[in-house]
This record gives sequence, structure tokens and C-alpha cells, in this order.
Amino acid sequence: MSAAHPGDRPAPTGHPADPDPASPAPPGGPVRPEGEGVPDRGTWEPRPAARWEDAFLSGNGRHGVLVFGDPDDDRVVVTHHSLVRPNGSEHARPPELAERLAALQDRLLAGEAHAAEDFTDGRPLQWVQPFHPAFQVRSRRPPGPVGRYRRTVDFTTGVVEWVCGERHSRVFVSRADDMVVQYVTGPDLGFDLLLDPRLPGAPGGLRVGRGTVLTADGALLWLRVGYPDSDRAYTGTTLAVVTGGRTTPGLPGLRVEGADSVLLLTRVRRHTGELDVVAEARALRASLTGPGPGPGSGSGPGPGPAPGPGAADHETGHEAVGRGTAVQEAAGQETVGPDDRDVPAPVPGPAPGEVPGPASGEVPAQALHARLLDRHLLLHRPAYGRVALTLAADEAERALPGSVLLGRPRSPALLERLFAAGRYHLLSAAGALPPRLTGLWTGDWDTAWSGAFTTDANLNLQTASAVAGALPEVVEAQAALVHGQLEHWRENARAVFGARGVVAPAHTDGESGYTYHFSREYPLHLWTAGADWLLKPLVDHDEARGEHDPRLTSALAEVAAFYEDFLTRTDEHGQVVVVPSYSPENAPANAGRGALDAAMDLSAARHALCTAAARRPGPDADRWLALAGRLPPHRVNGDGALAEWARPGLDDTYEHRHLSHLYGVWPLDEITPYDTPYLAAAAHRALELRGSENDSAHGHLHHALVAARLRDGERVAHALGRVLGGDFFHDSLMSAHYPGRDVYNADAAHALPAVVIETLIQSTPDRLVLLPALPARFPAGELRGVRTRFGADVDLRWSRRGARAAIRPGRTCRVDLRTSSGARPLDLRAGEEHVLTLGTR
Repeated sequence: MSAAHPGDRPAPTGHPADPDPASPAPPGGPVRPEGEGVPDRGTWEPRPAARWEDAFLSGNGRHGVLVFGDPDDDRVVVTHHSLVRPNGSEHARPPELAERLAALQDRLLAGEAHAAEDFTDGRPLQWVQPFHPAFQVRSRRPPGPVGRYRRTVDFTTGVVEWVCGERHSRVFVSRADDMVVQYVTGPDLGFDLLLDPRLPGAPGGLRVGRGTVLTADGALLWLRVGYPDSDRAYTGTTLAVVTGGRTTPGLPGLRVEGADSVLLLTRVRRHTGELDVVAEARALRASLTGPGPGPGSGSGPGPGPAPGPGAADHETGHEAVGRGTAVQEAAGQETVGPDDRDVPAPVPGPAPGEVPGPASGEVPAQALHARLLDRHLLLHRPAYGRVALTLAADEAERALPGSVLLGRPRSPALLERLFAAGRYHLLSAAGALPPRLTGLWTGDWDTAWSGAFTTDANLNLQTASAVAGALPEVVEAQAALVHGQLEHWRENARAVFGARGVVAPAHTDGESGYTYHFSREYPLHLWTAGADWLLKPLVDHDEARGEHDPRLTSALAEVAAFYEDFLTRTDEHGQVVVVPSYSPENAPANAGRGALDAAMDLSAARHALCTAAARRPGPDADRWLALAGRLPPHRVNGDGALAEWARPGLDDTYEHRHLSHLYGVWPLDEITPYDTPYLAAAAHRALELRGSENDSAHGHLHHALVAARLRDGERVAHALGRVLGGDFFHDSLMSAHYPGRDVYNADAAHALPAVVIETLIQSTPDRLVLLPALPARFPAGELRGVRTRFGADVDLRWSRRGARAAIRPGRTCRVDLRTSSGARPLDLRAGEEHVLTLGTR
């Protein structure tokens, strides 16, 4: 990534090597015995989260939650993929540099090594709109009697729970109804409930309006937050269904006393102008009797219904006269700044009687919750359960809290749980959009690197297991990002390069696909390989399912059209020169960052041109293939390593976190030990020489993915060990960017399943590789459900005595089978399981 963290973070302490999981857990009292109630695929803790980074997560690819699980001050931070704060960049456009491109190319070809440094319009570095949390649904009560406490998250259901004595809270984000569902039960429940926008890092000048309206079975709460100096805002709406007890307005929220249960349904929308809160309430109420909007609803990214102004400049109320449809209203607006002062100003909410009453036919809240959960599980459980990893782990270690297990970095149980967690978090973060740098979650408005989608390594690594891991939901989310921004990508190609076709940005907030985040130090506007990398998982997905998405075929043709217009310069041998050429985020040791013939650019151009040609035969394809054939070959440098720049005279810089030059090894299949052994050996030498620079998690796991393709299991183990032993994971099992749990970041959490899969099973449209890079420290296990690019599912079981693979092809084909015993053709017939038994490894 391209800049330092924008704010300071306290240095976290490491995980204890082995604290006593039965030690007292404030404030909830003693924990339950080890292993009791531990989800088969999930994690647990004996204490509430003290930091938002340790809060357990749930999400449906649109809404997300971070659940602290404190029985006396329960906080559920709500997020949404669409929540990005206007900062001026929403109006930014790519620099108009095309008229200067030819002159820059002339200078670089003439040997001016730093000529690209002034290829800019002079603007300062501009960050994309930063991702931020919405608010926290907060339930506070006076400290009560302690009880045995445990909080858990079940990856197979997406349900986050805490239990303290007889009190029980369950939270999930519904895939069917696109809302946050929280259900709290217990004897004589009493607490103050509010939607609280006061979260760390919130900017000054947020305009906050909120209110509460009682209904016949509970209340409606809403919170509207307007951004400073912008007409954009977001509104959260919570419908509370209260069973038993008494409900009264609290200022600014709701007071519940003596209840048996409380069911909370919450949605967030980002919008301009006024949002109809009554319509939101009706939609929430309707979900109790039938399916809600689900994926693709209006609560996704982009402008919602036309909003509107203002709010009352004070809290108002009417005396409660009974439990009618609406008996009390409290509404108001304040401006929230760093000192949390309330500055009143006017805003309307629903009038008494406007909020819809129960439409549930007096169905008990327990049954309503069960109905909502069942609808959600019909979508979540099958998706999550398609792939599973089991290692030869100790049962006692499997039962440990995550925070304790993280202190045992060599434990198979830890890798098993992190694989399960990474798969869960990836699925939960992908929907309307793919995962951000922080997945779908943050508890702080000050998100590192704006919580963006960084497409020159981070997003690409996070989604690396989408196809093999049988998560088409993740591929579809990435496709939504790509296809939603193609018009902007066309403008990037025109403005910077004077070309047809498309060029992807290295950073995006999910709304804008324009290239405007660049600087002299990071000339990301010169990077042309991004579109190919972002489209690669979509190509793999098409291969796996055996169909061509016409949108993808068109997008690939646009990438090829760009290269036709851009690759016009040649050398004395008639080979095309990629100029300017940028290898993220590195520079030659003896030249500027804007250089010539970066290995990544060569691989990306070749792959894009050939893939586009294969999908669209004809005159265009002939030209594209001819152009690909004129690209220069990769260069092997004096150290025997694949050079990061194929241009002779450009020296490598080995100490760097990115491995852009090995793009041909992973994720492409351009360089393999089977087809190009000479280049594979050079790539392996390049990997040996590569440093880790600042110890970024994404650098280590990128290293592991390349090593797996090069059949180096021990190098994979070393890279994994740097992450597992480097204190990169929070108690939530979400990861950090740096060791010591510094900077909340999803790269390691989401990329780890891909590393494990690549060590065990690799595939291309015509090849299957079994156990290519299994580390010796994991001698036995089973991986089920891996999806191959030739359309088969594979289950693999291995031990020191040998291995067994069950292959279930969806179409008839012949593939090249590679194992430790060598190579042979394998004929597969659609619908017939083929079982392979492999000898001792």
C-alpha cells in the first residue's frame, strides 16, 4: 500500500502464551468449563471485547456488525459497504496527461531514468473517500449480578452470541432480509437502548438527528447523520419488538424495564436529502411476516431515495396515555464534534400514528427470531459449508479460546481455525462489493489507507480463494465492482494515455473508479496491469463453471483495445516496449519508479491479449495475438533471478514487500515448473532474494502463494510461520497489517485460506496438481470441496502413509495430472466420481 497510516495507534500487547481460560472474566463472572458449547466451526472468548478490534464479526456483504458482548454495556457497531465520507475526492477526475505521453516515452527511451517523475498535473496526493462505521446499537444497564460468561461466533451460521448467567444475546446479519437482527432474552430485562454515533475518530461537524416513537409492541428508533459540507447523509433505523415489561422513551433513546425479550431489527441507508423513515419502518415490519429485500435491495451502495432536511432543535414529547400504535415521540438534532457537544438544530421524524403497528399476528418474538434466522441460514450455511479443512489437531487445543490458541502458532488447531475464520470473514465481507482493506468492518472513522479497495495487491490477495474455495459470491462481488466502474476506467485510459479501452485505478472507494490517487513517490496513474488482475478471478470463475459471461468478454476486449493503442513503441529488434511501466510499488535501484518493461506489465498484457482473443475469435483476435507475440520475453538477471524489469540496465531492488514481478507465477499460469522450468527456477531465485521490507502480512502471504506454485512447501511454511507467529491476529480472528496487531486489516485473514488450498490442490483448465507444496508440519488432514478450473470438485485426504483424492467432474474432460510420482493424463467423465490413491509422499 502506498502511504503511512494516517493516524497513530497505541502499540498493542502480544497474546499471552497460555493464560488460564478459566480465570475470572469481568464483568460477567467465571467462565464455563473449557470446550463447553464451542462451535464446530467458530471461536469463543471467556470475556467481552475491550477493543473494537477484538469484537466478533458478522456480515452479509452489505451490512456488517462488530459485537463487543458486554452484558452491562452491550455495543453492536453497525457498518455498511456504502458508508464512505465525502472528502472532496468524490469530484476528482484523472489527470489530463495524454498530450504529454509521447514526450515522456521519448525521454524514457532515450535513457532519462527519472523522466516520469514530472509526469503529473501537479496535484497533491488525494485519498479516496474513507470508509467509516455508522453507529453503535448500545444497550446499557446498571452493573448486575455476575454469571458464567462466554461469547462465541459460529462461522456456519454467522451468529454472534454471548451468555451471562440467564441473559442471552444473539446477533446476525441476515442474507435473506438485509438487516441486522439482535435478540436478547433473560428474566426481568432492563436497559437503556440508543443508536449512538459517538465512535472514535468521528470528524467534527457531523449533523446528527434522532428520535424515538413508541409502537404497540415496542418502538422505532432512528438516527440520521449528515456529513460536514455535503448534502449526503446516512440514516439508521431500528425496530424494537419488546415482549413483556414496560417501554418508555429515554432521551435520546428507549428505556426497557422488566421485559422477557427484545428483538431489534436494524438497517442503514446512505442517501442525499431526506429519507422516509416511515417507509423504512414499514419495510422492517414487513420482514417479520415475509422475506425482506435481500441482496440487491435499495440499501446497497449508491444514492437511496431522495432525502430531506432538518430536525427539531430540541427534544419534544407527549405524555404517554397507553400502549397505542404511537404514544410518544422524541426527536432532535445535534452537531457532533470532537468534544461531543450537542448543538441543536431542526429535523422531522414520524408523527405519532404514522409508524406501522404489528403485522405479525401476535407471533411470539422467539418464533419471529427463529423465522428470520431460518431464512438467513438457507443462504449462509450452504455457501459457507462448501469447503472445509480438518487437520490432525489436538481436541483439547480445538476447544481453547481463540486468544489462547493464537499463542500456539505451530498448532494445527490454530491453522484449522484461522482457515475456517478466514473463509467466514471473506464470505461475510463480500456482497454489494468485495472486501475492503478492513473487510466490511471498522469501529473507528480513522481507517488506515481510507479503508479503500487497494487493487495492486491487497484486494487481489483477499479474494484469491474465491474460485478454488467455491465462493462464487465473492467473485460476483468483485464483478459488481468492476462492471460498475468501467465507464470511469474508460476515462482513465483516455485522459492519461489517450487510448481506447480501460485502465483500472490502484485505489477506489467503491463509488469512483477514476485514477486520482497518485503522487511522485507512488505514480499509480502509470500502472496499466490492474484491469487484468481484477478480471483474472472472473476468468477463472468462467473456466470453473464452463460458461462465458458476455460482460466479461466485452471487458476483456476493452483491455485488449487499450493495449493496442498504448503499445505502439518498439525497440531496435521490433519488439514492443511498455513505456512508461510501473511495478507496484517498487522502483529500480538505479532509476525512477516510472520505468520500462516491468515484468508484471509484460505478463498482464500478454494474458489480457491472449485471453481476449480466445474468447472473441476473428480479425480482432488475430491482431491481439500478433501484438502479444511482439512483447519482449522475461529477463533473468545476473543473480539468476527473474528480473523485475525486463529492460536491460534496470537493476532490481530486492528489499520490498510487493512481489509484482512474479505475477506470471501467481495468479497467472505463465510461468510454471512444468511448462517453463527455466523461468520457474529464475522466479524461485527471485523469491529467495526478496526481502519482506516492513513485515506486512500481505507480503508474507503473497510470498507463500508464489512459493506454493513453485512447489516449495518449506518456503510456504516459513512465510506462514511469520504470520502465525507474528501476533497478526486479533481475538476476533480478524487480522492486522503489521506484527503486534498494528492496524486492523483483512489481508492476512482473507488470504490465508488461499495459501492453504494452493499447498494442497492447484488447477488450470487442463491440469490438476495434488499436494504440490505441503509443509512437513502438517502431515495429515482433509480438505473437502475445492473447485477446479476444469469444472470438478475435489476432496483430498492425506497422511504420511499416502493420500486419497475423490474427483467429481461436472463435465467430461482430459487433464494433465501432476503428483509427487510424476505426470499422467487423467480422463474424467461428467457425473462420475473418480478416486485416486497416491503412494507414500
